[in-house]
Amino acid sequence: MKIDCLGHSCFKVTLKNGVRILFDPYDDNIGYKPSEVEADIVVVSHAHYDHNNLAHIIGEYTLVNKPGKYNFDDFSIEGFKTFHDCEKGALRGENTVFLVTVKGLRLCHMGDLGCMPDDDVINNIKGTEILMIPVGGNYTLDAEHALKVCEAISPNIIIPMHFKTPASVLDIAPVYDFLEAARSEYDVSHLGKCSFTVDKSSLKKRTRIMVMEYL
Repeated sequence: MKIDCLGHSCFKVTLKNGVRILFDPYDDNIGYKPSEVEADIVVVSHAHYDHNNLAHIIGEYTLVNKPGKYNFDDFSIEGFKTFHDCEKGALRGENTVFLVTVKGLRLCHMGDLGCMPDDDVINNIKGTEILMIPVGGNYTLDAEHALKVCEAISPNIIIPMHFKTPASVLDIAPVYDFLEAARSEYDVSHLGKCSFTVDKSSLKKRTRIMVMEYL
């Protein structure tokens, strides 16, 4: 699969069969400029403006925005109910963690996860090869709690998201805080680009954090 980072928590994942899955598109209130994107499936973790903007998506697509199992021709998407805060959604509502499974490769996008998922969710996503996780704090997990979630899931590749960049106007921490917390446990790669391709054969033995640029 090919992974493109569009900024914030928005990623486009293109499967080997050509299917394009877009995660958490944002509007223009967070500093990044939304671009028009073609997608076959749009996955939305929760109904906040920085994750659910459908206005810039081109063509017909299938919207996946609720917990449950969604089966397609040769892959599946499963959503698990979690919370945007540590008070069972009382502050910011619910959040859905989505797991894409395709030909033995699993990718998990954690949306705006705000606290440690329950054991059932962890057991379902444990060992996923690719984990996209918010690390900026304030509205989501901070560096310390994101690291604990990573330790519980034990992915092969960790892609931090939802952190402060020069483009972002949100009051969140930069990725540096997460990298400092995790550096003693995981390898860290700064890709210097906004996309990369991964399959089972390209996975490393050690867990690595991959910091992506954004379009």
